[in-house]
Amino acid sequence: MGSTLKKLSVIIPVYNEEGTVTAILGKVIQAAVSASLEIIIVNDGSTDNSPALIEQWIRDHRKSRAKILYLTQENGGKGAAVKTGINASTGDVVIIQDADLEYDPGDYEKCIRPILDGECKVVYGSREEENRNRLYSSPSFYLGGLLLTFWINLLYHSNLTDEPTCYKTFDGPLIRSLAIDGNKFEWEPEVTAKLLRMGFAIREVPVSYCPRKISEGKKIKWSDGIQGLWTALRWRFTPLGAVRRRVSASSRELAAAVRSGKRMTVLLFSVFILAAAIRLLFALPGMNNPDLQMRTESKSFLTSARQILKHGTFRARYPSSIAVFPTGTPAYEITSLDQVRAPLYPAWLAGLFAVGGGSLAFCIAMGCLLGAAVVFPVYFSGRLFGSEYIGLTAGFLFALNPTAVALSPMFLPDTLFTLIVAFQGYFFLRFIKSAFGMNLICAILLAGIAALIRPANALWIIPCVIAILFFHKLRAALKFNYVVISLLLFAAVIFPWTFGNRLAGIGWRIDTISSEVLLKNASALEADLGGSGDMAPYIEKHRQEERAFYASDPEKYAQLAPQLAHRDKKMWNIILEHPFRYLKLHFSMDSLRRITAPDFNALFGNLDLGKNGKDRPSFASRLIMTVSFTMTAVLYMCYALGLGWFLLTSLDRRHFLHLLLLLLLAGYYVFMPGPIAIPRYLLPALPFLCTAAACGMFQFWRIIRKKPLPCGLDL
Repeated sequence: MGSTLKKLSVIIPVYNEEGTVTAILGKVIQAAVSASLEIIIVNDGSTDNSPALIEQWIRDHRKSRAKILYLTQENGGKGAAVKTGINASTGDVVIIQDADLEYDPGDYEKCIRPILDGECKVVYGSREEENRNRLYSSPSFYLGGLLLTFWINLLYHSNLTDEPTCYKTFDGPLIRSLAIDGNKFEWEPEVTAKLLRMGFAIREVPVSYCPRKISEGKKIKWSDGIQGLWTALRWRFTPLGAVRRRVSASSRELAAAVRSGKRMTVLLFSVFILAAAIRLLFALPGMNNPDLQMRTESKSFLTSARQILKHGTFRARYPSSIAVFPTGTPAYEITSLDQVRAPLYPAWLAGLFAVGGGSLAFCIAMGCLLGAAVVFPVYFSGRLFGSEYIGLTAGFLFALNPTAVALSPMFLPDTLFTLIVAFQGYFFLRFIKSAFGMNLICAILLAGIAALIRPANALWIIPCVIAILFFHKLRAALKFNYVVISLLLFAAVIFPWTFGNRLAGIGWRIDTISSEVLLKNASALEADLGGSGDMAPYIEKHRQEERAFYASDPEKYAQLAPQLAHRDKKMWNIILEHPFRYLKLHFSMDSLRRITAPDFNALFGNLDLGKNGKDRPSFASRLIMTVSFTMTAVLYMCYALGLGWFLLTSLDRRHFLHLLLLLLLAGYYVFMPGPIAIPRYLLPALPFLCTAAACGMFQFWRIIRKKPLPCGLDL
């Protein structure tokens, strides 16, 4: 059947719109659409002259090409009027039209065309699609719409630009089968939530918009916005079994769409359960003996967590003598650079202790679940590259990565840090796709939080700014604004902690560990220059020099701040004397290998499956290790194939921003820690590399099948 034979139902709820109702009805009936027209006017208990004007207009247009239906009811709200109109509609496509003049019926054809062509079931006419970051309507309405849109995107992992738009267009059988509870403005986020949860993609097309003010008759209030936020949250967790059955019963096509959306949800949680099960399996030996999960740093984090619970303050982690030297005691003997750590991971452990009654086994189990949860932001990032299956593949690659598996149950900040960084990268990718400033704000806030777990993440603001400057979708003035906002927001997140450290005597720092890392990196460079490769003698040499230097002026170096400043200046001078040699250490094959190097010592070190009579590992131990090594080899072959093909196709298609993003989001974490990096330092790069590898694998598969792969980033 051709699309010209199909019917468009226009539902127009009316409540006290005597100033505009006849004008909008005239525009609706004159709208050029490639379908027959059904106009359903619902008078929602108007108390002005609107009913008389509507009736007169209907009499004047009896012989028009459109079928006109006029319904009246007691005032129940916009949602109640829309539901009445939907139930009375017979069209193949249904669109909502307010009775004011804010929206132009000339945009109907753009809204209904994708549905008539069978491309999708739902289309929203977006005021933001072609005019992102506008501010030409009332600031309160504009910001309220942005907040509701962002909230729904956050809850349902969608990428809408304008959820509160009036021009919501639906497949007729779909919307008539969808039960709607809301009677006021909350009907809109309710419908959006249900559609997204059932797996229906919402297409957006740009529409024009001429806003009016409250004094001109606009009826929505701030309380409606609050109700909309609550409605979106409520329907995120409300069971939809009855809704799905009702939609599925309306047609085979809708039933297939509902099953597809449910299947994707099941697959995603299956990947999460697989990831959690693998991590819990390797953590089991440590449940009864938590010492198996301990590393050098673990006990210091646990001590800090217990101090937080005991004293109720982070400051308890400072030694009492950190700022004052006892008479005759050299500085280096009473201050430990390991004393001052970033606060959020000890706070996380303290929270687990509080909830779990101090159980280390509970903390290990929560670490495993935390590590498994990284598959969610990895999946969401993969969806931005083109499809849900790319996201599932990326999550699967991360779920099986042995380094990620090994680190999850340990009392180390890497897993928590990786989860935050993965969401940080996801929101930044969403910003690149949509140019929506709220996504950038989330990425920056998460970057600040991650820096309070591992301070090296503070440097992420540099590649972030670089990416903004190269972003072609933004005007130059807007780029400048975003750069300034990013810097200010990031500083605001970390300022309270750094200010407290400044008062405590260590300067404007998040921790003191970064200075120790810098010392080791500079020593590694000196060892490479000396040809020995052993940095230990150089570290000891610098420590001895520091002891003598600090003892020469004990009053000046009575606090950690001047000590650390002196060390950092000296180490940076060493590095800057040989910058290219230092970079070469970052790009060495050993450094590149470490990002995906299996940490089998950590992975199998906790497994004690018994030994045979000849003091050799038991058959079960050898079998598990053999299977794990084999699976790991296959896994890294997939990494190599996917990443290689992703890089080649990006160069071939001149998608240079693909490469820039990979370098900034993943390569940054690969090369940032320095030549002393170990696999766990580079774990935060894995979410981005898994996403790129999955995209490359699907590109390769589609080329084999001679089917093009859509690129969701549209770069």
